[in-house]
Amino acid sequence: MPTAGQANFGVIVAAGRGRRFGGLKQFARVKNKPLLFYSLRAFERCPVMKGYVVVANPGKICAVRRMGRIFRLKKLRAVVKGGRERMDSVAAGLAALPEEGYVAVHDAARPLIVPAMLARGFRIVRQSGAVAFGARVTETVKEVVGRRIVRTVDREGLVTIQTPQFFDLRLLRRAYARCRNQGVLVTDECQAVELWGVEPVVIVHERLNLKVTYPEDLLVCEALL
Repeated sequence: MPTAGQANFGVIVAAGRGRRFGGLKQFARVKNKPLLFYSLRAFERCPVMKGYVVVANPGKICAVRRMGRIFRLKKLRAVVKGGRERMDSVAAGLAALPEEGYVAVHDAARPLIVPAMLARGFRIVRQSGAVAFGARVTETVKEVVGRRIVRTVDREGLVTIQTPQFFDLRLLRRAYARCRNQGVLVTDECQAVELWGVEPVVIVHERLNLKVTYPEDLLVCEALL
């Protein structure tokens, strides 16, 4: 088991506004439970997870805390308010965690996560400092300018990056601090550490790790769950 300074923690990001979805998708019902529940369940059941934080919309903090009581969540350490941008929300979650250890950052919009994914990522991040799950690009990729295809992109070596993403807590905090100091806006945590010379390891994962973006995605999730 990891020592206190090497403990594993999590941040579940559930503060999105769901513009393309048309509402707060993290609270949409799937199999009679909020979408967020399935991420919570995976974090709770991961044996190497010591504790985690949920970052929520300001108006949903009480609702998430109520979920903690209803589902008897033992590892939920705090529910904190999200920020304007994703990196603000993640930073708020990191602020509620200890100074040292490792962290898994996960989007609540990806409900098909399982505990084994978390355990695998935490095992690898101890050697590399930064890890992300990803999937190979299998379709032909085109660059489009306006409405015209201008070239075909070589998909060899291309992956789509997903969550969870794993980091040494000190590394991710330093990367975020540098981004803020220089006014750099990043869209995921890997980008934050990449900007400062760190090359995250990618776990190419064949299991479907769907991200809910549109209402019809809920039907797919329900079938798979």
